[in-house]
Amino acid sequence: MILIADSGSTKCTWALCKNTKRKVQYFATIGFNPFFLDAKQINSHLEQSNLKSLANNITEVHFYGAGCSSDEMNKVIEIGLSNFFQNAKISVAHDLNAACLATFQGKESICCILGTGSNSCFYDGKNIKQAAPALGFIVGDEASGNYFGKKILNMYFNNNMPDNLKITFEKTYGVSIKDFSENVYQKERPNKYLAGFFRFLAEHKKDAVFQSMIKNGLREFFDLHICCYENYQKCQIHFIGSVAYFLEDEINEIAKEFDCQIGQIIQNPIENLVRYHQQEGV
Repeated sequence: MILIADSGSTKCTWALCKNTKRKVQYFATIGFNPFFLDAKQINSHLEQSNLKSLANNITEVHFYGAGCSSDEMNKVIEIGLSNFFQNAKISVAHDLNAACLATFQGKESICCILGTGSNSCFYDGKNIKQAAPALGFIVGDEASGNYFGKKILNMYFNNNMPDNLKITFEKTYGVSIKDFSENVYQKERPNKYLAGFFRFLAEHKKDAVFQSMIKNGLREFFDLHICCYENYQKCQIHFIGSVAYFLEDEINEIAKEFDCQIGQIIQNPIENLVRYHQQEGV
């Protein structure tokens, strides 16, 4: 049996492909980003998952993940998976690879990720080229979940949030400076914590103050991570991730400002990845 995984920093979706009948079964765990979890922690989370009873029957694992951008980082994931899936051949690749494979339609394109974090690349059908560096949740990740989470918290704690939204925000989250400080500066996976506040933005995105925040964030992303490619106005631009999915209208609007062609906007690429691997002989 073959297991395919698409992992962001917040969650990971696993697709179990049974060779004989091509049936697919899906599972979910937390996201395994090697910048925030080590091999031992990865193994521990898997031991507590629904995958435990299947581990010994898995022959191949194809893992695509956020943070899997170097041999060193990939090794962290590989060790964690190998310790759990002891009979399987492990393959680890960047989540940009997953975005490219899931959206490729026979033509060169720009693939973007807007989820807990953000990233982009140019894909010609064989090779991936990155022009702008991915600087992570502290310095970069423009227009991502944690980017907007930081904006919302800044607005709230500095009393710049409109009263109607502030009341709803407090009822929903009840967050304090103490909670904020502990989650961002003391606990694991601060990017996931910050991205959790994007849901509030998505639910109230029609409010003028949030519309301005969203569009300015997207303009920053387009300027840094799309306009950096020479032919950005000549090829389709695809988006992967929950933030992109919930901000589809705004993405299309900002794309017009930049004279860009938007292609697919997909919340979760796992089904497309399964089809790709099945076509390749999985």
